[in-house]
Amino acid sequence: MKTGGVNKLSVASTSALVLTYVKSLYEEGLGREYLAHIDFSQVKNLADELSRITPLFREALLLRKRMIRYLIKQLMIQHPRQQVCILAAGLDPLALQLTEYFPEQQLASIYEVDSANMREKQEIYAAISFHDERLHTLQADINNTHQLMSTLIEAGYDPQQPALIIFEGIIHYISEEQFLSIMRNFCSRTKTNAVIMDYMVHAEGLPQGSSTKAEEMLDTMESYIGSRLQQFSRKKIQNLLSLLDADQLDIYDMQASEYQLNGQNKIYRGERKGLLEIISFHI
Repeated sequence: MKTGGVNKLSVASTSALVLTYVKSLYEEGLGREYLAHIDFSQVKNLADELSRITPLFREALLLRKRMIRYLIKQLMIQHPRQQVCILAAGLDPLALQLTEYFPEQQLASIYEVDSANMREKQEIYAAISFHDERLHTLQADINNTHQLMSTLIEAGYDPQQPALIIFEGIIHYISEEQFLSIMRNFCSRTKTNAVIMDYMVHAEGLPQGSSTKAEEMLDTMESYIGSRLQQFSRKKIQNLLSLLDADQLDIYDMQASEYQLNGQNKIYRGERKGLLEIISFHI
């Protein structure tokens, strides 16, 4: 398919699936131009099926992305000219939005890393005439930590300087050992590195009506990706982070996120806390 004389990137990744639900976050500026170059047809049927199961899936993803952006803004205040590492960045144009929002005095560099679609992402950047020397789009497998760190350092990442690590939508797909292995590469003696990530809670811990829909949604997703999705209790996440000697933990379920962002709860009320939780911590 073509648009404006440029081939659209047709993808069937979970990253593309998420973007189909959160297009409203990219209605202006470079994000809007960027999304115009992606063909979402390969994930449309799955997106429709998940929306049929529960419209809350879209709301949860929107809240997750909005809350992560809120936390980025809060944490960027802590150190001047921070480095930002977006791990398993996928197709999300978060890096574009950060270059638009943060001046050079606040944001020194951004490193977005993934094992796929990075070359295609750079082609879209070229198609929309985007260039910012602070942004480095890198291909590396985050589970190969030697490759990950050598790729980052070669691109200019300085392990001795404060960094903000974005770990969004990743822990569902990897083991606890892989998570700890990745995070240990970003641990600093003075705990000047901050991490923002999300995780899924166990569906059986949700209210009855919500848990049934959550389990159906998880079954659909697992069938699509061909593997199990990891779920955690909050206590389990806290135990994992204790192995990293993490501190300054701030945890938000969907109810708390909605209230923080909107000043009220319209969707997540009463016992409804949601399947996702978002956490920030220092290591």
